[in-house]
Amino acid sequence: MRVGELLQEGYKILKSVQIDSYQLDTELLLGKVIKKDRLFMLLNRDYEVDCDEAEQYFSLIEKRKSKMPIKYMLGECEFMGIPFYIREGVLIPRPDTEVLVETAIDEIKQNSYKKLCDVCCGSGIIGISIVKFVDYIEAKCSDISEVAYEVTSENIKRLNIEDRVKVEKGNLLQGFIDRNEKFDIIVSNPPYIRGEVIETLMEDVKNYEPYQALYGGEDGLDFYRSITEQSLKVLVCGGVLIFEIGHDQGEEVGNILRQNGFSDVVCIKDLAGKDRVVKGKFEIGCEK
Repeated sequence: MRVGELLQEGYKILKSVQIDSYQLDTELLLGKVIKKDRLFMLLNRDYEVDCDEAEQYFSLIEKRKSKMPIKYMLGECEFMGIPFYIREGVLIPRPDTEVLVETAIDEIKQNSYKKLCDVCCGSGIIGISIVKFVDYIEAKCSDISEVAYEVTSENIKRLNIEDRVKVEKGNLLQGFIDRNEKFDIIVSNPPYIRGEVIETLMEDVKNYEPYQALYGGEDGLDFYRSITEQSLKVLVCGGVLIFEIGHDQGEEVGNILRQNGFSDVVCIKDLAGKDRVVKGKFEIGCEK
């Protein structure tokens, strides 16, 4: 079959199940199989594709028809202008998380912080992006998931930053507490979806993205409580804790920080005007 024929058939299949990005998705999937970019395909509609490649392509189209996220199928996702490797078992990076990264970078530069921890790191996008944008910071990443550990390790290797970023498999901050490690700044985009909300999520999220990385307890706040309490044992005096939050969790997460003695607690909005990040400073016992 020719490229033009394959594209038309793919468009029809994905459009039939109301996938809004059917055209782009079809072109990306065919390009992945035949190893050509979109411009080549649009200019060479008569390019012939062999039977094996056509079969691979239609297999991918069927997966996308079942709402498998396109990013998992491509194995790559751009975040902060950086190409990251991802696969099933880690959350797909979202633009909203850039607010957390930008907030952390501002804090690092204002305070000359040197040591960062990214807890519940997933694919490692937060800690790795910060290291790519600030050349003097060192990061430790942690996640309880074996897949997250493997994906973050691969991203560290691909981006050639093994000397400045390390990843370990661990339960939140416990490993760092056991070793008495200290950090200037802790960042986290933890699981924060309430139990009752999980079933209302879009099919591509609830059916494919890891439940472990979504479910934050019945009220969505379990990880905020645990990480905040543990952070008291690993943050240096004057250090900062920064969370990504759900759009309706600003007040509750801010209160968790205040109840644990954090000062200068601030909620930061995203470009849509929704609460997206909460940060607080650890100054308990600091000399005034």
